[in-house]
Amino acid sequence: MRYVRGKWIRDDVPAPTSRYRMDHSPTTTKELPCGRLRLVAYSPYGSVSWSTCWQETKGSSLKREIPGIIKAVEKAARELVEKLAEAERQAEIRRLEYLAAEERHRQEEDRRRIHQSIQESKDELKRIIQVWGEVMNVERFLQGVEERTSELPAEQRDAVLQRLKLAREFIGTQNPLDFFRAWKIPIERYIPLAAREAEKKTEGDCM
Repeated sequence: MRYVRGKWIRDDVPAPTSRYRMDHSPTTTKELPCGRLRLVAYSPYGSVSWSTCWQETKGSSLKREIPGIIKAVEKAARELVEKLAEAERQAEIRRLEYLAAEERHRQEEDRRRIHQSIQESKDELKRIIQVWGEVMNVERFLQGVEERTSELPAEQRDAVLQRLKLAREFIGTQNPLDFFRAWKIPIERYIPLAAREAEKKTEGDCM
């Protein structure tokens, strides 16, 4: 396009006479409608890429091309059917591979969680045994103090026994069953996939 007398015109269009030389006028490139028909055929499927076009020219109309266009489209359609079937086959392969990878990840995560629940259960049991041992040491100490209160005068014995009561309240439970009941076995921490699937199957059979 060339800018002449306040407007852009095609560079191949004869310009109005001007006292300025045409070589000195500014030019640019723009897309403009050419006034000729273009026919574009393309694949409507995203998995198969195909397109072609037919363009009219000054000396050739698309009317003359219609028989050839029909043949070309029919041929392409047959080829696209085969390509589409192959694309769908490849897509199914990718889908199955994805599902297999997801299942492997699920099984690996299940094994990790099982191992983690076992380890956490062991660690907690060790802590319970350790804490209970410490509590029992304290209890033996308190029992020893209580036994020796019989040697004290009544007034002093009452004061010591009151202190023993406060000490036991401060320490909390000293019953080993209380500690043991708080312990969680592995399946209480994490239910494995196999157990969950078996439960679902049992529920399905009962319905």
